[in-house]
Amino acid sequence: MGRTAATPGLGINLTVQVAKKQRPDQDARIDAHVRVRASAAGPRDRVPAVDIALVVAVDVTAERRDAAVAALAGTVGALPDGLSYTVLGGGGGQCYPLRGRWALAGPDDRLQAAFSVGRIAASAEGRAPAGYTTWLAAARELFAERALPVRHLILVTDGGSRGDGDDTARPDSALSLELARSEGTFTADVIAPGAGWDPVPLLAVAKRLHGTAASSPDDFAPAMATALARLRRVHSPELPIEVTVRPAVREVTLTETAPHQQRLEPDRFRDEPHRLEFRTHQWQPESRDYLLTLRADASNDPLGVPLQLAEVAVGGAVEPVVVRWLPSGTAADTARISGAAGRDIHTMNVSTQMRTALNHGYTALDLDRRERAEAQLGLAVRLATEIAADWVLDEVRKVARIVDGPQGRVSVGPAVDPGTVRQGLLNITSGHPVELPGLPVSGPEIRCPDCDHPAGPAAGFCIDCGRRL
Repeated sequence: MGRTAATPGLGINLTVQVAKKQRPDQDARIDAHVRVRASAAGPRDRVPAVDIALVVAVDVTAERRDAAVAALAGTVGALPDGLSYTVLGGGGGQCYPLRGRWALAGPDDRLQAAFSVGRIAASAEGRAPAGYTTWLAAARELFAERALPVRHLILVTDGGSRGDGDDTARPDSALSLELARSEGTFTADVIAPGAGWDPVPLLAVAKRLHGTAASSPDDFAPAMATALARLRRVHSPELPIEVTVRPAVREVTLTETAPHQQRLEPDRFRDEPHRLEFRTHQWQPESRDYLLTLRADASNDPLGVPLQLAEVAVGGAVEPVVVRWLPSGTAADTARISGAAGRDIHTMNVSTQMRTALNHGYTALDLDRRERAEAQLGLAVRLATEIAADWVLDEVRKVARIVDGPQGRVSVGPAVDPGTVRQGLLNITSGHPVELPGLPVSGPEIRCPDCDHPAGPAAGFCIDCGRRL
């Protein structure tokens, strides 16, 4: 089932899949697959340039300054007419416009802007590192003067000005505090040329300010064009997902599994303790998948009758989460969820574990912990083989040799390029949808050509030896 509703700029289609038959328990776990499809609604397919305020902050060392100047000149020369923008550089100072705080893109502006960005200074030229906090604070002050509907920062950094306060592991660090002040004020993308940067604070900036982080060659103009095109496709900066549950539901978690992987934090309503709101951001015409997990006490519920445990609402579309508690002894096979909903939920759970293992493996490599890296990358490979996520195998092959995919055995060589690892840490965080299994195919069973184990007509892998069928 699905429900369709309209929200400004978007049409929303919501589907919720859950295994209908569940085993009752005082702490029963119910997983539901929530898919939200957003389609463009209205006469415009992108945000008008006049609604956008853009800050471009360029933080590169002297060795990349010439490439940065060329990339900036190409970027400002291609900005759409009517867009408001500012270019910062050289430790947070304003590079362009030459007068005033904001420039307006247009024919009269382009030549002057392309020439003037040549005066941008490199980071750390006789100065202490500015720190990423400086760039965020400068952008926040600028956006306070330009209250347009879309306010966005693009931070281009090779890590040259990272400061002592850029430690997001500490909630009281300068960067953590500035991210808290900036969230909700503007959004941000991070473009990282080279490989000399620490991925942790860059990922924190992108995640907290609802953007993306991506590695780039020294000529970052194409990456800038991609970021701006993506920004103009955003039809809804924020779209809440509301979950209302029965009193018997004790715990609710919502995890986005694709295109990003992240656990969402709920906002609770003071007067409605059983209603939670999970905020999602930067919606363009796209599809997103979520895993909704409920922990419920079934001890006071009737058996064998449909019970609505929760209701999910997005942009006016509403879908229930309905299950039946089966009597003891009649649901021996409900411990293993079956059917289309069960296959989708299983795939999403595996995908979440796979992405987590891949990230942990890359992080271990960045810290030169090879034994842990091999264990985590091996787990990612085994799970990727199970659900045919070939992109994970490609990412692992960049830093390790796959010895046995179905068994999850990989080997990390003696020399792994640190730049490849750091670029991978940014690139694996998003952009890969969950490929859910199709509907069962009818027909005669087949047998594995290696071990002769029987398999269903739609099987992709042998469940006994792991061979791809």
